Amino acid sequence: MSVSFPHPSWIEVDLGQFKKNIAIIRSFIGNRLLCIPVKANAYGHGLCAMGKAAEEAGVDYLAVAHLQEGIELRKANVRLPILVLGAIHEEQILDLINFNLEFTISSQFKAQLVAEKCQKIRQKCRVHIEVDTGMRRTGVREKSALSLFNHLKSIPCFEVVGVYSHLATADAPENAFAEKQISAFQELLKDPIFLEASLIRHLANSGGVVHYPEAHGDMVRTSLLALGYLPANSPAALQGIAPCFSLKTKVSYFKVVEKGEGISYGHSYITPQQTRIVTIPVGYGDGYRRCLSNRGSVLIRGKRFPIVGTICMDQFMVDVGVQEVFVGEEVVLIGKQGEAEIPLMEIAQLCETIPYEVLCLFNERIPRIYVQ
Repeated sequence: MSVSFPHPSWIEVDLGQFKKNIAIIRSFIGNRLLCIPVKANAYGHGLCAMGKAAEEAGVDYLAVAHLQEGIELRKANVRLPILVLGAIHEEQILDLINFNLEFTISSQFKAQLVAEKCQKIRQKCRVHIEVDTGMRRTGVREKSALSLFNHLKSIPCFEVVGVYSHLATADAPENAFAEKQISAFQELLKDPIFLEASLIRHLANSGGVVHYPEAHGDMVRTSLLALGYLPANSPAALQGIAPCFSLKTKVSYFKVVEKGEGISYGHSYITPQQTRIVTIPVGYGDGYRRCLSNRGSVLIRGKRFPIVGTICMDQFMVDVGVQEVFVGEEVVLIGKQGEAEIPLMEIAQLCETIPYEVLCLFNERIPRIYVQ
């Protein structure tokens, strides 16, 4: 696909596939609410564009990590309920309220700070209680959750909308710890005070949605699944979910290099024979990992070719052998070209990390384009 902007590289996001993924998840979870976390620039896909697309697809909630992400969505006229998952700070409270963001309270100390601000401006706020059932990151301890809930109910400015926790091992169903968390969360909510309350109870992330239907609760929070990445051993009902992210660029330079020549910084690759080397205008300054040097590959004309030499800040080199390649030809770094594909999971495995990290590292230097 040709692009109209002058930058030679681009991230292509298929909003039609994104909406299809949401529809499949909807069918799988039944009548439960669906929350799509779009934090970290929607995992590299583009915060506001993905937030709007999720709203168009009929999701019930968006979730973000920080205040500024919620503000960006509101300024883009996204009207869905937005839950700020991260711990809040005193100087953020007024903006959280003024931009109509729901946020997390996990201590009486934070509750008091919020109550004081609400009293000054004579406004109420909508909050969720996070319970730490084993992540040991943020959240109130299980034994203190009920007293915090009662405390919040006693202060007129608070409307407690939901109570939630986060699964630490849901992506590894062979690990029984997720079952312990689910049991602890469900046991807590059996208290009559919680049973009588009108609350959204939410626990399941993408792994929880796939592997632990008993954890679906009133709402699920799924990001990686909605973006098209199925956990291993996913049920047949989720087939049809597919990635909506591709990273593409164009060949910027071509040269013939003789046998025995070093390529890029440090000459970490020496040409074994005369060959053709093309330069690709993407580098670690864009978020493409340097550890892919001499390990990764790209697609040109539907064929794989190896990255050779050290990946630079702004470009890297590819050995195309005897293949005829012209400057300006399309190169796929992540995604499909014809029948060939370089999947995100392959990149993550080569970098010894998870797909989340790979996606989140792509910064704003690479433009995003959105197709339906």
